[in-house]
Amino acid sequence: MRAFVFALPLVFSACYLNERGISRTYYNDCKAYYDAAGVYHEGCEPNIIEFSDAKKLVNAKKTAVQQELERVNAQRAKDEAAIDKLEEDFQKEEEQARKRATRAEELENKKEEQNSQETKDFGE
Repeated sequence: MRAFVFALPLVFSACYLNERGISRTYYNDCKAYYDAAGVYHEGCEPNIIEFSDAKKLVNAKKTAVQQELERVNAQRAKDEAAIDKLEEDFQKEEEQARKRATRAEELENKKEEQNSQETKDFGE
């Protein structure tokens, strides 16, 4: 364990943080040139860790999380639409039940009126 603790600084002593990432040299050794068409190019030695690559990994992870969120939101919207439809169906059934109850009450009142009328007619 002690050997590891002492070897760790030696391993990382040859690593430097520069503008483009972590490299084994302190300065970027980039060579700028123009090609035959007059387009500017910059050739640099590769770093151990490139910041642009790290950003791509973070963005890829964010993209995966965003896709999962979109999927969950779409499923939630479907669930909410299904709940709304069920509530509408329930309200329709409830209104139909009220109408049937009202109709049954009206029929019952009519029967009672007919019976009372028949009783009056029979009594006279």
